[in-house]
Amino acid sequence: MFGLKFRIEALYFTTFRKSTSTSLISSYSIPPFTTIRGIISNALGLKRDDLRVQNWINIGIKLQNNVNRSTEMAKVLKLKGNGKKYQKTFPSSPMFKEFLVNPIYDIYIAGEQGKIQDIYSALKNPKRPLYIGGSDELIDINVFEPVEIGKVASKETFCAVEGIHENCIIEKIPYKFIQAGRNFSLEYKTVSIPKDENFSGETETFNFDGENIFLF
Repeated sequence: MFGLKFRIEALYFTTFRKSTSTSLISSYSIPPFTTIRGIISNALGLKRDDLRVQNWINIGIKLQNNVNRSTEMAKVLKLKGNGKKYQKTFPSSPMFKEFLVNPIYDIYIAGEQGKIQDIYSALKNPKRPLYIGGSDELIDINVFEPVEIGKVASKETFCAVEGIHENCIIEKIPYKFIQAGRNFSLEYKTVSIPKDENFSGETETFNFDGENIFLF
C-alpha cells in the first residue's frame, strides 16, 4: 500500500459547519472526511456528486496548531420552499457564526499506488482552485512525495483516532455519503483529537516515513 501526506492551511478563517447547529453556526475542529475527499475530487476535476474517491483511499488527520476560535454575528439568507418550489425572496436572520483562525492540518491518505500517484499529480497541479469550508476560503497546500507504508502497532500517535478517549476533543464527523437513487445520506465517525499531547494507547497505525498515523 502507498501513502501520501499533504499539509493544508486556511489562509485566514474557515468554518466546518455542524449540520445539526441551528441558532449558532458552530464548527468542527478538523475538516470532515467528506471535505477532504471534496478537495481531492476538485483537484482531479471530477463532476459534482462523483463519489469515486470514497472507494479509493483511507484518511488520517493531524492538527498542526492549536484550534483558535472566534465568533461573529453573520447575516444568513434562508431558502424557503417545499422541496419542489422555492420562494424568490430570501428572508434573512442574524446568527452567531464560529470561525477557526488560520488552522493548519496534515492530511494522510492511503490506497493503491496508481490512485495515490494520480492524486499526488492532481494536488500539485489542480484542475480547479482548492478551498475548504466556504467556497471563497482558499487554502495553501504543500504536497509531499508518496511513500510505501505498512501497518505497525503503536502506543502513541499525534493524530485523530477512532472512538472516545481521555484528554481529547470528541466529535462526530461526517465520514462518507451514501447514495440511494437521487437521495444522499451521511455516515458519521466518532473521533478523538489529541489536545496538547499525543494520544497514548495501543492502536493499529500505518507508518508514513516515521510518523504513526491512524487511518479511517
